Amino acid sequence: MMWARGISEFGAIVMLTYNPKVTSVLIYDRFTTGGLNEALPVAVVLIWISIIFFIFLRTLQKERGVSARN
Repeated sequence: MMWARGISEFGAIVMLTYNPKVTSVLIYDRFTTGGLNEALPVAVVLIWISIIFFIFLRTLQKERGVSARN
């Protein structure tokens, strides 16, 4: 269900508002115009930003003493 929701949101953005580009549309645009070599750097930057954000949230959660199981 999450995959279908993600595809539908991406499709709506591509069809209705191509500019300004959100990250998913930028990766798609780079992939269709320049191939994988153009899209890969943008995807890697997005993955690193996500990893850093989740690590920050995890450390913030540990500092507050909140358990993930609660």
